[in-house]
Amino acid sequence: MRNRYSRYGTALAALLLVLCLFPACGREPVVKTVLVMDTVAQLTARDGEAAAAVDEGIERLQYLDACAGTGAEGDAARLAAAAGDGTWVDITPEVYEMLKVARDWAARTDGAFDVTMGPLVALWGIGTDHARVPDAVEIEDARSRVGWQDLELAPDAPRARLKRPGMSIDLGGIAKGYALDDVRAIFERHGVKDGMISLGGSSLCVLGKNEHGEDWRIGIRQPRGETAQDYLAVLPLTDAALSSSGDYERYFEQDGRRYHHILDPHTGAPAASGLYGVTVVVRGAHAGMTGDLLTTALFVLGEEKGRALLEGTGTDADVLFVAPDPARPGACLLSAFSPDGAPPLPERLQKQAGNVRWE
Repeated sequence: MRNRYSRYGTALAALLLVLCLFPACGREPVVKTVLVMDTVAQLTARDGEAAAAVDEGIERLQYLDACAGTGAEGDAARLAAAAGDGTWVDITPEVYEMLKVARDWAARTDGAFDVTMGPLVALWGIGTDHARVPDAVEIEDARSRVGWQDLELAPDAPRARLKRPGMSIDLGGIAKGYALDDVRAIFERHGVKDGMISLGGSSLCVLGKNEHGEDWRIGIRQPRGETAQDYLAVLPLTDAALSSSGDYERYFEQDGRRYHHILDPHTGAPAASGLYGVTVVVRGAHAGMTGDLLTTALFVLGEEKGRALLEGTGTDADVLFVAPDPARPGACLLSAFSPDGAPPLPERLQKQAGNVRWE
């Protein structure tokens, strides 16, 4: 069973995988690592005011962790305490923006991405020391307190309220992406043209080029690899955000079955979409936040409905779907989605592992 300390180890291994793909040479970057947002964050910057950018970026991550995290003083806790009593709760502008975007995408995904999943997340406890399989009655009780439609946002100020008692929000599927966008803006204000912001390796943003003057080379994890350093392929990347999510990040096993942390709001249980994982690459404004929430939504929806969502919303994203290969136990079956006019994703992946096959 995974606990939060083993998650830090996994996140650090993922960072090492990324770093091993661009060995140091030439101008030395400023690199700092910190435990924040329940993961290992590493900020790398070169040129401009690199040291100031990294320091300010870390301060920003710590601030966002305080207001968007699960602590007693955070916005989520205060919203939960007032749930159902009709009181508007003052929240930070940052969390207000996250909730606005979350509501919009909840509507687009028919609730596959639902920021009011707090009761179900707490019930299952996956990734904590008290993870367990709840019974059907408990699941239905928790589901009765989930519903993005009952999250209200004031139109004229950063205030929110939850309509029903017992409701709570969980920002785990959007806060890291928001943080990526914020820190990237800090880097740009300080003139950093080349850098990386990595939040555990599964959510990252790259600017410019690596120390060789080439695109950054990002390893995409093998969901059934023996370690977090086993990868499916390497993706060259520049000026983009990348997020990955899957059933291999936080999970426990009981009676031969894997229970992972990506819960389906419609069933109240870990999503059973037939996927091992999803990787999303987004460019442009709000790339981090969009990619972060999309990995959850697409994993819950599965490939067929996920493709329909991407096409129907015109989302400018590259997506890699990873599923078990029915022809080869333990191997992976890959399929990709790329925006119109973009080079197909399979043509851009390098060093693909031998135990994968394209659909």
